[in-house]
Amino acid sequence: MSQFSTGPSARRLVAAVQKLERNLTTAGLPRFMARLPVWWLCWHYCRMLDQKIVTMRRIAGKFERWGPAIREASPVAHEKLEMLDLDHSMRTDIEFTKGSMMELRDYCADIGRMFDDLGYDSAGLKRRQAALIQVLEDSCAAASRMQDALTRHDEAVLARLRAEADAATAAAARA
Repeated sequence: MSQFSTGPSARRLVAAVQKLERNLTTAGLPRFMARLPVWWLCWHYCRMLDQKIVTMRRIAGKFERWGPAIREASPVAHEKLEMLDLDHSMRTDIEFTKGSMMELRDYCADIGRMFDDLGYDSAGLKRRQAALIQVLEDSCAAASRMQDALTRHDEAVLARLRAEADAATAAAARA
């Protein structure tokens, strides 16, 4: 994913495709032939979205598996004081991943607007966009549940450590 705005890039692409379409029409090609660059571009984005959907489903599956695994391991880890994320790096990584997924969702919406600007309507593209957006939202929800599980686990472990420290301080005060 790019770190720059897709708006200007999409506008340049729309302008270039519209210019190509005008040139092909001016050259005497029938309208349906002049629209082939737009059709090809849509086909290309559909293939790209198919790949993104597969990748995002795989990521969503990982979040779906990891969340319950953390909740199941949490009581045992709580007893052993394992898996403590004091620096919040794991949650930060998850948050970064969620941000990247939201950027991908925005990019997907920009592509839809680009084809609207070209006056091109594709049911296949819309289906793929809807599927990608749904899997991105599901992935973000699963990631948020995983972050919550990590937070609850860390709070429980820290509470236990505080209780142990308080008990040690109280025992030292009595001695």
